[in-house]
Amino acid sequence: MILPDTLLPNFMKENVLIVEDEFIVANDLRLKLLKAGYTVCGIAATVNEAKELIEQTKPTWVLLDIFLQDGSMGTDLATYLRGKNIGFIYISANTNQSVLEKAKATQPYAFIVKPFRERDLLIMLDIASQKHQANLQLNIQKELVWKGKLQNIIDAPVDIEAKIERIPAAFRTFVPFDYMKIDLLSKRENGTIQFSFVRTGFDEYEIFRGVEIQSAMGLNSQEKSRFRLRFPEKKTDEFLNGIEYKKSLMEDLWEKQLSNFYSLGSRMLKRVVLPNFETIYITFYSKDEATYSSDQLNLLEKTENELAQLFAQLKEPEVGLKPSGGAHKTATKEFPRESIEEGNFDGIIGNSPGLLRVLDKINIVAGSTTSVLITGESGTGKERVAQCLHKLSKRKLKPLVVVNCAALPFDLVESELFGHEKGAFTGALERRLGKFETADGGTIFLDEIGELPLEAQVKLLRVTQEMEFERVGSSKTTKVDVRIIAATNKNLEKEVSEGRFRLDLYYRLNVFPIELPPLRDRKQDIQLLAESFIERYAQRMGRQVQGMSREVIDALNDYSWPGNVRELEHVIERSVLTNLGEIITEINLNNKLWKAEESNSTTRKKTLEENEADHIISVLKSCHGKVGGPGGAAEILGLPVSTLHTKMKKLGIKKGFD
Repeated sequence: MILPDTLLPNFMKENVLIVEDEFIVANDLRLKLLKAGYTVCGIAATVNEAKELIEQTKPTWVLLDIFLQDGSMGTDLATYLRGKNIGFIYISANTNQSVLEKAKATQPYAFIVKPFRERDLLIMLDIASQKHQANLQLNIQKELVWKGKLQNIIDAPVDIEAKIERIPAAFRTFVPFDYMKIDLLSKRENGTIQFSFVRTGFDEYEIFRGVEIQSAMGLNSQEKSRFRLRFPEKKTDEFLNGIEYKKSLMEDLWEKQLSNFYSLGSRMLKRVVLPNFETIYITFYSKDEATYSSDQLNLLEKTENELAQLFAQLKEPEVGLKPSGGAHKTATKEFPRESIEEGNFDGIIGNSPGLLRVLDKINIVAGSTTSVLITGESGTGKERVAQCLHKLSKRKLKPLVVVNCAALPFDLVESELFGHEKGAFTGALERRLGKFETADGGTIFLDEIGELPLEAQVKLLRVTQEMEFERVGSSKTTKVDVRIIAATNKNLEKEVSEGRFRLDLYYRLNVFPIELPPLRDRKQDIQLLAESFIERYAQRMGRQVQGMSREVIDALNDYSWPGNVRELEHVIERSVLTNLGEIITEINLNNKLWKAEESNSTTRKKTLEENEADHIISVLKSCHGKVGGPGGAAEILGLPVSTLHTKMKKLGIKKGFD
């Protein structure tokens, strides 16, 4: 129902819609909000009623119960609200973990547990409003940068081939993908031009034209004939995640083959109609099953003019691009921009999909002042991510102050964080600045934030909101300008539901979450990390260790790594210290010794990848490490040089076989 204007105050803060099926609860909410100066535009008991009221009243906020009348769920309304850029807060009496997880997946601005005090409601609305504003500013910044990147490609005084090379890096920053394709459906050419982009590193891609992608997948002529490339015929934009994407594969054999080969889990398609009414399709694919949302589609829609300009250039007659299936001298191209080890992500090593998603998030948020919450198991590298965020920010010349909340003495937490005056307590012999004051102008990293006592959480909440505090023993308010990055290995949603962590503080910190994957989910990074640690500790200890035996590599890949990257580093450090030769042939994992000769005595057969690696290594040795050019390994193997480089990187093969 829509509330009459007579109930609305003349002064107002936000226009709020209440979606709650218990009228007594809804009316109590309405009275609390009106008293605080909010406008309440209506009350809905079901999702359908809510949608009708949203179209009529245009609310800026929605208070949303999870379980509604007629069996509808408040979580079902969340995607609709996000598409309209309307902030929403869940209000529910149900706090079990499964409900919290489902609610969290819809990315609400807050979650209030019934029953709640009026003060808690207003504080949460204030927090959510500030978080929403921060997100809006971040989105505006992303849109401006995105448009600028596209315009730079459009205006670049380079040929079309060079522009094509720049496309994946420009898109990847704002729309995550592991595989992307562009279909140019041209009436003039009476054919189709298709470009495929496969992400192989943080800013590294392989580019294919037309059916070259089939060759890259190793399809023979019979399979190419069976799995024909099909081009989109969609009339609307769409995104499909998880099971919905898998269902769509039933209708397209080629898409199913592509999905299986690259282990894809979600897809998003965007149509761009050019001024001459020709149609371009951009399709993004991710290995993750929950990557795409209306947010990315909205961003693409806001840059349709720039996209149309860019793709119109790709279709110009003088370009000379051939329709799909046309011959090409080089089937693949790889364009490295900046390696992870040598670039902005110093110390973060790997190119697994999970890690690349983390790097993308760092790239997006580093330049802002937005609070970041880093989560992940112990040893996954949370402090390293915090260092990267600081290094890439405008505060990089100011201090990064690291605080281990788990190590703070219980009775001195406030003094450590906010400082104290001389004589404030027994033993306070002089005035001392706290961590926040020390970090003024820079960044404070609150590690293990889940260990902070509830009493200290109250004090911290004020600082996150007002950026001010009083030193212990002082009545004078101190203002600071600090960016807050927090980290924890705990499940803070569970901590909140069990009363050990304040909900309002959680939402203050969790403006931009970054979840780090465990090492067991980054199998392809293990060898890269191990080789990096070998190089580091061999140099530090003056050892001649240069690598590992295949059996040791297999053992590392098969281990579950409960201690993650930190455990791997310690294992390699110990192995370098105890190894007497150039190659590590035995390694101790969880008190179990793995030896090369023991592994050789088994009947284990090598995998296809291992055999491929052995063959490439033998060819490289016969060529004395020469990859390209006449007589090089690429020529002998019948591969383009860029493809061989990609395979070597994927298989962990280093150059240097002289």
